[in-house]
Formats: sequence, C-alpha cells, structure tokens
Amino acid sequence: SRAWFRLDQVSRNPPTPRKEHRRLVALYLGRMPTVPASLNATGGCTVSSASDIDSETASNATETSTSSCRSASKIGVALKQAKREARRLQMRIKFPALLLGAILMGSSMWWVYTSWTATSAANMFVRDTLRSLGCIAWLCACLPSDRRAPKMGCFLLFVLGVKCAWWHTNTAYQYMKGHMDEKCIIEGEETDCWLGAFTIYGQTVLYDSMHLWQLPYLAYGMWLPPRASNARQWVALAWLHFTKGASDFLVILPAIAFRASRSGDVPYAVIGFSMLHGIYAVCMGLMLRSPRFRQRVHFTLMAQSGALTAAASIAAFIGNKRTGNIIDIATNTCRYVSLDKVTKEDMLKSTPDSSLRALSQSCRLQDIDAFLSHSWHDPAGPKWEALQCWRQKFLKQNHREPRLWIDKYCIDQGDIDASLMCLPVFLAGCHSLLILAGPTYLSRLWCVEEVFVYLQMGRPVESVELYAMCPDMPDLISAFDVHNATCSKDVDRQTLLATIEAGCDSFEAFNLQVRMALEHASKVSLYP
Repeated sequence: SRAWFRLDQVSRNPPTPRKEHRRLVALYLGRMPTVPASLNATGGCTVSSASDIDSETASNATETSTSSCRSASKIGVALKQAKREARRLQMRIKFPALLLGAILMGSSMWWVYTSWTATSAANMFVRDTLRSLGCIAWLCACLPSDRRAPKMGCFLLFVLGVKCAWWHTNTAYQYMKGHMDEKCIIEGEETDCWLGAFTIYGQTVLYDSMHLWQLPYLAYGMWLPPRASNARQWVALAWLHFTKGASDFLVILPAIAFRASRSGDVPYAVIGFSMLHGIYAVCMGLMLRSPRFRQRVHFTLMAQSGALTAAASIAAFIGNKRTGNIIDIATNTCRYVSLDKVTKEDMLKSTPDSSLRALSQSCRLQDIDAFLSHSWHDPAGPKWEALQCWRQKFLKQNHREPRLWIDKYCIDQGDIDASLMCLPVFLAGCHSLLILAGPTYLSRLWCVEEVFVYLQMGRPVESVELYAMCPDMPDLISAFDVHNATCSKDVDRQTLLATIEAGCDSFEAFNLQVRMALEHASKVSLYP
C-alpha cells in the first residue's frame, strides 16, 4: 500500500532533514502553504500536517485503513527492509568515522616526554590534539541506537585507562629509581632533578586520581542501557581532557615559570604552546561533557548522511532481535479484548492482573480495531467515560462491539519484555490508534512513544483519535517537551530516547511532530 511504500522506499534525492524541519516549523506557525509531507523513508520524524490530512479524500482513508498491508507477512517484510536500510545508512557514518579515527591515532604515534623546548612543546600539542580528535571520531562511530558498540567502547576505554594509569605510575617509579643525583639531563639540557620530579610526580598524581574515578565509572557503564553507556564514554573522555588541562596549568606551566626565573632562557613558544594545549583540553572537555553537544554531533552526522529515517527509528526499537522471531512472537501472542468485557473496576486499578488475559482472545494482527494508548496515572473515572464515548460512536458506525488491544488484557504478564518488543508489529496491525489523554499522558514517555512508533510504521495520522480528559489539553500539547517525559524504569527511558534520536533531526523536531499529530487527533473532548 502507499503507506508502507513510504516506509520502505529509498529516495535517490532525499530532502535535507534540517530543511524539512524548518518547513514543518513554518507549517506549524501557519507561515506558508502546506505541502504533503507524509511519513517516508527520508523523513523519519515527519508526519502529515493537519491541512494535508483534511484534504485527503474519504476513499483514500478507507483504502489505507482496510489495506492488507497489516498482515503479518507484509509487516515482516517491512521490518526486514527497515533494518537492512538502517544498517546501510548508518555505515555512511560508522565507516568514515572509524577510518578517520584510525588515521588520526596512527599519525600521533610518537613519544614526547616533556615541554622544555619549543620543538617538544609543539610536538606534544600536535600529538595530543591528533589523539583527542581520533578518539572523538571513534566516539562518533558509536551511535545512541547501537546495542553492543557503546558497551564495547566502555570496555576499550577502561583498558586504555588501566594502561595509562600503569604508564604514569611506572614512569614516576623509574624516575625515582634512576635520578638520585642533584642534576639531571632532560632533552639534552641540564636541570634540577627535583624540578623534573615535580613535573612527573605532579602529572602522575593528577592522572591516577582521575583514573580512580574514571575506571569504576566506565566499568559500571558496561552494565547500563546502551544509550547511557554511550554517554559515559563521552564523559570519561571529557575528564581525560580536564586532567590534561589541569596538568598544563598546575604542573607544566608552573615548572616552566620556575625554570625561566632560574635561567631566563625559556622560549616564549614553550609557554605559548603549553597554554594553548591547556586551553584546548579544557574547552574540549567542556564540550564533550555537554549532553547537548553530544546530541547535536549525532543529529548532525545522521542528518548529513541521510540516516534519519523511519527505518532507522524502527530498527533502533527492535534492536538486534531477528525480524522473523519478532513476527513469530507477535503472531502467536497477538490478542484483542472485546470492549463489552472490559469493566470499570478493572480500569480503576493500575496493577497488573494476569487473570484478565483470559478475557482476551487470540487473533490475527488485522483483526484489532484500535490500539488503546493511555496513562495509568490519569484518573480512571474520566478515562472510563471517554472510552464509553468512543465505544458508542463505534457501535453506531459498525453495529458490533469494538475489539481493542489493551495492555492490561493482552500482554503476557509473565513475559512483558517479549510483548513490548512486538509493539511496532501490534501498532502496525491495528486499524486505528485510540488515545485517552489525561493530565499525565504527555509526561509518560511510553505513551508518547506509542504515538511515535505508530506513525513511523507508516500508519496515517487520520487514523489517530485523541479524547482529551482535561480542559487544558491544548496547552499541554503546545508545551510538550520529550525531555520532561519519564518512565518508571531508566533502562526503558534510555531505549526509547535512542529510537527518537535514530529517526529525528533533533528532539525539538520530535516535539513539533508530536504536537502537530496530537492537535489534529483531538477530535473529541469531554470538556467543551
């Protein structure tokens, strides 16, 4: 169908995501005429604007909603194509970044021990800058949506930290053993041994102190969600830069100043390169430690490579799981519950109840009329009224009870993770998305993710219905920010944010698309 073709096709001339974002901002503010921008493979965070949807004919809407594309086989083919296309596009980032990092690191493989002369100070600055940029290039090859690469990166940085700590400690020990005389020869010049000892021991203390914090920090990062592990790599590298800057300003420059006061023949170039080295290290550390900088780097790289696609977003959601296994699990566990079997008492309680699964029944993916998206933190009374309001509307149009996918009734409480892994399949199979939005709906990341995945799977925005359960819902929608959305488990939050980063130009672009989709979907409100 047309909806699935949008997800699977690969345009040879994809629009620039940033330009698309700006166009959508203009649409949102009503500053330019609308141009169809339905979800497609080159605009993963793009949905149709309200006026686009209103201009669609009823026949097209009916064709999309009744199409056989929601069968398990068609969804399976789409998921396979999404994963294959996501891998191909991401290699546009990973391979150049890995190659650039290897070239930079290979170009810095020479030893410089001190900064006493202009040549050594310049060589040290160039060497450490190349190593810094090489490490950053390698970090750029590790995307937030990757599952294994962030943990492997934490491990490699841990090994590098151990090696660095050993090298500094061993250098200080060897210096203490071999320089017991009053005078020492450093880079061909005679100097006080205690000044060399101050330089070497000072750097050793700074770096070993940093590694005492960095190594446990990285070790724990190997057990965190991939996105959190990825962030720890950047922070660990930031602290390495901070330590280098501290060694320049607290150790190297004071030693140079003292030596200049004693002999008066220290070249200005030595002071200049040492100061420049320290300033670079501190500035780069501040940028690496900033979450906004890290996100902007990844968003920019993915936008320029054309990897910001619906396919990438869905591939990030299902991760390394085999598509065939996901389809098999979804087919075997797909269920719906007839709305006449849902009671108000059951909807009042947010706690899982395995006995409710007996009220649902197995079905094909295309048998589900609507996927119910709601927050269990919202008040149950208005939610029940909204659900009955929608039920009466459905009965009037179809003359039968609606069949819904409701988490409490349809998820296997003994294997929740498997059911959630199949969420894109369930959402793609449903005829519509029914949103019962109360005061807390937009603050729950799982709820917003359901809307996002539903649209990323190629489902039309006109099949989304939102029933507002609070009078200020328009204000909540216009103020929505994904940074304020939370999950009960941090591992879920990190995973969901990674899927957004894989398919959107920025978090603000995601916020804009959610606002536009929900504003159009606000078809009924319990508060006139």
